[in-house]
Amino acid sequence: METILIDGSYGEGGGQIVRTSIALSALSGKTVKIVNIRAKRRNPGLQHQHLSAVRAIAEIATAEVNGAKLGSTELTFSPGKLRSGTFKLDVGTAGSVTLIAQALLPILPFLPGPTTIEMRGGTDVPWSPTSDYFAHVVKNIAEKIGLRFSFEVLRRGYYPRGGGVVRLSIEDPPGSIEPFKLLERGEIKKFEIWSVAHNLPRHVAERQAKAASNAIVKRMRGIDIIERIEDDSSGEKPLDPGSSVAVIAHAEHSILGADSLGERGKRAEVVGTEAAEKLLEDISTGKALDRHMSDMMIPLAAIAGRGSELGGSMLTEHAITNAKVVESILGVRMLIDGSKGKPFTLKVL
Repeated sequence: METILIDGSYGEGGGQIVRTSIALSALSGKTVKIVNIRAKRRNPGLQHQHLSAVRAIAEIATAEVNGAKLGSTELTFSPGKLRSGTFKLDVGTAGSVTLIAQALLPILPFLPGPTTIEMRGGTDVPWSPTSDYFAHVVKNIAEKIGLRFSFEVLRRGYYPRGGGVVRLSIEDPPGSIEPFKLLERGEIKKFEIWSVAHNLPRHVAERQAKAASNAIVKRMRGIDIIERIEDDSSGEKPLDPGSSVAVIAHAEHSILGADSLGERGKRAEVVGTEAAEKLLEDISTGKALDRHMSDMMIPLAAIAGRGSELGGSMLTEHAITNAKVVESILGVRMLIDGSKGKPFTLKVL
C-alpha cells in the first residue's frame, strides 16, 4: 500500500500533526510517513508526550513504527488491526494526558469492543486542554454526535513532575459516526465554573471562581452561574502545587468552554478572568464551537462524512493545519468559509 507523506513543518507545525496523522492512519489502515516533525520549534523532533501518543495508538492499532525516539524528526507508522482491552500508559513527565486522549478520539468509535485506557502524566499543564475542559466540553460534544465514553480524573498532575492519572473508557463503540451539524449555539442556559487548587490554600480556587463569575456578570446578566471548587479535600493529593479554572457555557444546541492555568506570580483573579473573557469572546460569535473544539472536531466531521458541518468561533492555525492533514490522509474535501482569527464554518463535501 502507498505510503502517505506528511510534512510536519506545515502550517502550525506542532505535535498535533503527529497525533492527527497516526490516529487517522490507525483508522484508515494507511501507512503514513511524517517528516520535518516540529521543525520550527525550539526543541524540534518528538518529545516525551508525542512519543506517548505514538505508543498508545500503536498498541491499540497493532502498528509497526519506525523513528519513535526522542528528538526524531521522521516517523513511519504502519497500522494493523484495531484491538480493544485494557491499556496503561505513563508519559513519564508532566506531558499532557489530555492531548493523548484527544488523539484517541477518532479511533474510539471503531474499536472492536469495550476498552479502558489509563494514562499517567500531566492533567492540567500548559499548551493543552485542562482535564476539566476535556471532561465537561470535549466529552459532552462527543456525546452529541453519538460517541459516548467516560473520562475520570483519578489524580491531578502538574508541572514539573506530573504523576496525574486519568481513565478513559468506552463500553459500546458505535462502529460509525453519522453526518452531523454543529453550527449555532442557540440560547445560553447556564454557566459552570470548575475551579481547582491543590497544595495551595483553598481561597486560591475560590478567588479564581469569583473572578470568572464577575467577568461573566459584567457581560451577561440573568443567567445562572454554578461555581464548583476542588481543593486538597478532594481525591488523591498531587505531587506538585497547581491550579486551574474551566468556564463552561451550556447552550441550547452546544457546550462551549475555556480554561486557564495558575502559575507562580499570577494572581488567582487573573486566572479566572482570563478563562471567562476568552469564553465570552467565543460566545459572542454565536457559533456552536469554541476556538479549541473548532479544531478538535475536524477529524470527526471528516470521518462522519459528506454533509457534516461545523460552526467555529475562531479559525486558528491549528484548525487550518488539522484540516490539511485530514484531507491528505482520508481523501476527503472540506470547504472552510472564514478568515484566520475570525468565526468560520467548515463543510465536508
